[in-house]
Amino acid sequence: MLKQLLSQHFHSLEQTHLLHALETLGSDQMEAFWQQAQRLNFSLLTEQRKLLGMDKNPFLSTPLKAPGLLGSKNCKRLGCELINQGKVGCIVLAGGDGSRLNWKGPKGTFPICIQNQTKSLFQRLCERIQNKQSLGQCLQIAIMTSLSNRIETENFFKRNHFFGLKSSQVQFFSQTNLPFLDEKGNWCLEAPGKIAEGPNGNGDVLDSFFTSKIADLWQSMQIKYVHVIPIDNPLADPLDPELTGYTVESGLSVALKVVKREFSQENMGVVAQKKEGIAVIEYSEISPERYKEFLFCNVNIFCFCLSDLQNLCCHVNLPLHLARKKMHVPLFHQTKQTSCFIWKYEKFLFDVLEHLPRSAALLYPRHRTYAPLKELDDLESVKKALIVHEKLEQELIP
Repeated sequence: MLKQLLSQHFHSLEQTHLLHALETLGSDQMEAFWQQAQRLNFSLLTEQRKLLGMDKNPFLSTPLKAPGLLGSKNCKRLGCELINQGKVGCIVLAGGDGSRLNWKGPKGTFPICIQNQTKSLFQRLCERIQNKQSLGQCLQIAIMTSLSNRIETENFFKRNHFFGLKSSQVQFFSQTNLPFLDEKGNWCLEAPGKIAEGPNGNGDVLDSFFTSKIADLWQSMQIKYVHVIPIDNPLADPLDPELTGYTVESGLSVALKVVKREFSQENMGVVAQKKEGIAVIEYSEISPERYKEFLFCNVNIFCFCLSDLQNLCCHVNLPLHLARKKMHVPLFHQTKQTSCFIWKYEKFLFDVLEHLPRSAALLYPRHRTYAPLKELDDLESVKKALIVHEKLEQELIP
């Protein structure tokens, strides 16, 4: 029965090559394949193919000229008050794996050894949450995993007793996947009965967060503001009082942290000025000549007004972006695999800025907020940044 349904489904989509070696699948594999197939339709394939034919957007946006300046004592005081009242939560983007770090497992489980102390990225995050808690307080975090690393991430927290936090403080939810396209514009198999796909980008955090009902839980706890940070930046403050206070004091729907560009062609999105608010342009979607005109870069750290975010998510569908990636896929009618390039599709969270008129940027020094751990070559610079950061924090302790 399932074999017939799969055949009809992929014939209707003109993707019959996905039926390769269907007869070799067991009943459980056939069921999993059918579950995956039902998420794929002609509208999605059309949308993905349309992007393949698009030229780069010329982006005639004006470079951001005057972000807010870090250091307002009133902002920090206001932010501290809200955090102490439990009105601020943090969503952590942790869907990535550690493959570029030669690490098997979720990226958040990657260990960093500094001064003879080894701590995972998740442990460092939880300790920073603990340091912000007053007596008896339970600040909330929600961790967005991928479908593939959800169980492993949850088990990691359980084995480590949530690194001193209560289990009720830590929520988990998963982003969804999108299929890859091959260079001919077709979906492709990762293995017989399994279509090649991957997490659909950090922009899925909004839909997945509200679908998970965690937003309802947080609103019942009177949480008003939500930080969003990536797990692969250990300098990212999960509950930054200055960013929170700036958002509230300025009456913003969202505030974005930015840093100054260090050299003429960094792999970072740049921040542009809109008529009302700001926007981010992905580095791969702007020419090198235009990139040089932009001084401020996005570090993917946001503070949102939760109610504004919920109202927005009811009617906004973020666009897809694509990137060319190399992966291993099976050669049809043969048993071996081959390397080829595919197109990966993702949504980016910064696109939500286009739909929020009350948005602004806050400028931070790099050594305080940005030390990304994307691949193994970044490890030494991240260690140095963490040592400097820890010294600065100790100096601030009265």
